[in-house]
Formats: sequence, C-alpha cells, structure tokens
Amino acid sequence: MKNTDTPEAWIGEFAYLNIVDVKEVGAFLDWGLPKDLFLPPSEQTRSIQPGQFVIVYIYLDKAERITASMRLDQHISEQPAAYKENDEVNLLIAAETDLGFKAIVNNKNWGVLYHSEVFQVLEYGQKIKGYIKKIRDDGKVDLILQKPGHKAAQGEIGPQILEELKNHGGFLPLNNKTSAETIYDLFGVSKKKYKIALGGLYKKRLITLDEDGIRLVKSNANKTT
Repeated sequence: MKNTDTPEAWIGEFAYLNIVDVKEVGAFLDWGLPKDLFLPPSEQTRSIQPGQFVIVYIYLDKAERITASMRLDQHISEQPAAYKENDEVNLLIAAETDLGFKAIVNNKNWGVLYHSEVFQVLEYGQKIKGYIKKIRDDGKVDLILQKPGHKAAQGEIGPQILEELKNHGGFLPLNNKTSAETIYDLFGVSKKKYKIALGGLYKKRLITLDEDGIRLVKSNANKTT
C-alpha cells in the first residue's frame, strides 16, 4: 500500500523501485506516492517488465516534471570523491562485475567492493553500510564492508573465536559444512581465513575439532592467544 506523503526517495537520489506498468509512452514505478513515477523510454537502458525492480535516478526534466532515469552514469558526480579513508558511507549495490560489486556511494559516486573482500551475499538493489578503504590516484573509490582496522578485518580472529566459545559454554556447532555466510555473520571473515585461525588454535591445543563442532579445551578455558 502506498504512503500518501513519503516517497521511497527524493529528487537527486537513486532508488530501487518496482515497475508497476509498462506502456508505449513509458514505464511507471511505485515510489510510495499515489501518483506513480514516470520512466520515459529514452531513459530505459534495457527491456523491462511489470513486477521487476530497477535502480533509477530521480530528477526534474526540462518541463520540471519529476522523472526517473536508468542511465545511472549520467547522474553520478564527476567531481572527485570527498571522502577520507575509514569514513562510513551508505551503499546501494548497482551491478556485479568481474572485479566485484559496483555500488553507489552516498547518492553521489561510484565505488567498488572487490570479490576477494566480500564474504557475504550481496544483491542488486541492496542497501548496506560500508567504509572507504582507499581513494585511488585516479579518483576511484575502493570500498570495504567491515571497518578497516577491526581485528576481524585483519584476519586476527583467534581471540574472537575463543571468546565466542567461552560465551557458549565451550562449544560452537561449526564444522566443514557450515556456510561461508554463517562464518561471516559470526566473525566477519571468509571461511578460508576462519579455517586458518582454527588451525592456529588447534596447534596451540586451545581447541578440539570434532565432527559436530569445535570445543574449547577445558584446561585452557581462561587463556587467550
């Protein structure tokens, strides 16, 4: 049901909206107001159908009508990104490429989340918090989902695993079949980095690795790495 006074986004912003109708004159999008948002044929970049969701930019056309555009590049700022490393930003996932995921940063700039640094499922149109990892010399923005400097981001999660074990009575039901998404939700790292950390704890005889999960060695219950 549409809200009568609060749109999904405002003029000058990007939004992920549902297509409610497609006609020869253009498409119409549900943006939370009684009157649907118009998406002209000239602003469509591919074939679209009712029920689909698309990312659009909302702007005023030459006749000062509120209009949507799928031509995102035309509305991304050409000004150098005015961010600092570690800044928290709002991201809108807009595309997946060979390198990773393109995201719209704070409704202004393009940024990239590299596959090698993403340990959770991301989807087109998803809104998520992120951080500025680096502003390159060419002005492009590298992003990361976990705050730089956090122990988990650095892969130093041995103490975190031990702490989780202590908080759960010395046992966690995590084994080789546990999904990468579950590992990331718990520790903020890839399954590969998690396994490396487990190996280190096992070699120090701080934990045991069993078929049903991992256990804290009782004699080391009060120790850390």
